[in-house]
Amino acid sequence: MSRSTFVALLQKYQQQTATDAEKQVVEQWYILLEELPRQLTEKEWMELENRLWQKLQNQISGVEAPAQTVFIPFWQRTVFKIGVAAAVVIAAALGYLFYQNDGVGTLSQALANQKIKGMELVVNTTSTMLPVMLEDGSKVTLNPQSELRFPTHFTPQQREVFLTGEAFFDITENPTRPFLVNAGQLVMKVLGTSFSVRAKQDSPEVEVSVKTGKVSVYERDKTGQLQSNKNGNGVILTPNHRVVFSTENKLFITGLAEKPAVLVSNVVAQKIAFVFDDAPISYVLNQLEKGYSIDIEIDNKALSDCPLTANLTNKGLYAQLDIICAAIEGSYEVKGTTILISGKGCE
Repeated sequence: MSRSTFVALLQKYQQQTATDAEKQVVEQWYILLEELPRQLTEKEWMELENRLWQKLQNQISGVEAPAQTVFIPFWQRTVFKIGVAAAVVIAAALGYLFYQNDGVGTLSQALANQKIKGMELVVNTTSTMLPVMLEDGSKVTLNPQSELRFPTHFTPQQREVFLTGEAFFDITENPTRPFLVNAGQLVMKVLGTSFSVRAKQDSPEVEVSVKTGKVSVYERDKTGQLQSNKNGNGVILTPNHRVVFSTENKLFITGLAEKPAVLVSNVVAQKIAFVFDDAPISYVLNQLEKGYSIDIEIDNKALSDCPLTANLTNKGLYAQLDIICAAIEGSYEVKGTTILISGKGCE
């Protein structure tokens, strides 16, 4: 790849005219400099261009970047080409030639062959779940056809990884080093919790679902910066809740997890049991609320005192609700993050 090709691709990225494949390549270049893509002034853009090119050359030659680089204005640069052998190395490292030629192969496959300095890449090409252990003790379960990129060593300030596809995260708690998951246009920020992320490249939506703990989900702004202030676009999720982010209209749609799970810590701490003997429906629903950390409401107060005798242990939330509603001849409906119980009441 020539310097002119490199410059042209970087310009397309800055002008937001690059294809998805080209964007992935440029974003890998930014990772080499350990900074996020953003809009730059003309001077900053030219300086960044030189730094990126120098870094790429060092990756090929295996030498460290000099403390100072010579700044050459764009209009004074001469176009030169790298030898065939070097071009092959660049293609393997960046995957760019895969896209420029016949489209065979992916960026992930290219990066798997030539590791970016300081970063690891795991691609799950199997048909089963793939566990990935991180240096801090956190565990990521990677779905098939998904990939995870992470630093060999986390910085003292934070732990940050990059996901494409689907994965379940079980994060080791560390209040002084937040854990960041980058997935498309979203960033998940946690201290220690477990949650799943679905961020497929060909999907217009990104989904985050929390199992335990609390997760902050934010959208990056146009400059690539995290919108974590009061004016930012984001939500905070608690257990058994999820959010679906539409990349087209920039909307966060919150709701309940697909399969809400009992929070063992709540059950143990509050001595919650799901075996009832002539218990009022209001009490039964209160136990479910505590066990799942989900709001459940009754639209008719006449239902509150209806008795229930049933063993709801070892049944999923929706199966439990089916049994309750059958007993009171009622029904339930999920409205956002709340479950509404309806019925005429009991005689």
